[in-house]
Amino acid sequence: MKTLNINLHTKIDLKFLHLAIGNFDGVHIGHQKIINTLVINAKKYRRQPAILSFSPHPRQYFSKKMFRYQLISELQKQKLLEKLGVEYYFLLNFDESIALLSPTEFIKYILVNQLCVEKLIVGHDFKFGKNREGDTNLLQDHAKLHGFSLEVIEPIITKNTSEKYSSSLIREALQKGDIVKTNLFLGRNWSMMGFVVHGDKKAREMNFPTANILPHQQIHPKKGVYAIQSYHNNILFKGIANFGERPTVDGNKLLLEVHLFEFNEDIYGKELTVEFLTFIRDEKKFDNFALLTKQIQKDIQNVKQYHQGK
Repeated sequence: MKTLNINLHTKIDLKFLHLAIGNFDGVHIGHQKIINTLVINAKKYRRQPAILSFSPHPRQYFSKKMFRYQLISELQKQKLLEKLGVEYYFLLNFDESIALLSPTEFIKYILVNQLCVEKLIVGHDFKFGKNREGDTNLLQDHAKLHGFSLEVIEPIITKNTSEKYSSSLIREALQKGDIVKTNLFLGRNWSMMGFVVHGDKKAREMNFPTANILPHQQIHPKKGVYAIQSYHNNILFKGIANFGERPTVDGNKLLLEVHLFEFNEDIYGKELTVEFLTFIRDEKKFDNFALLTKQIQKDIQNVKQYHQGK
């Protein structure tokens, strides 16, 4: 997949693109429906399937409080899109010049003049342009005017809960510690990526060595203990992780502490992807290390039972 960072004035030498627009945050099952439709249609007509996304996310642009908003890192998203068959990924710099474009101007300047779209695919609730005034009805009118076709994908509903797959529901589930629902909506295990850094060695003193990870810029899950798994050199290792500030040892920054079972390799400085499987318990401050150690042993037993039952 070729990734192109673009702005309002970038010249793009491509024609007859089949394009899907959206942030595709999380690339959940609903997003996958849109992308699969895009790729199938493009291949049928021997066109190049492309995605147009935004950086930063428009909601982050308008609200600086949404610093950690994305469900997955930008790198993770690009890898998933490539795996689904996307050939071109346009990352549009969402700045004032884009934010002030009317829906009609967005269609004319971005979709028609810049990207030369032949077919456009969007979700049913797609909104665009200044104040989000543009919708699929406006797109349909302009598709006829400018000579491109439009396909609108209806919402995908879960079988068990009759909910619409959406990034907002996944964010809510993550912040409640509902990893099972998160993974169901994503169609895969939610994960955090980051580089392994040196810690204070407290866990090693308790005979519980951990890989301390500083996560990439993405949403944080609920603080607590999780059953996890991770691949290293294409080998799957099961384990346990704590995400939080480690109050018992007076921690002052958020860390993901990962303990992989039957693993004893030096991975300092290396990037590790940790897949979350289920929530075990809330983070808690203990009165002393003895109580913490006892709880960790209990947590490990619970997590190993969980893994055995999978």
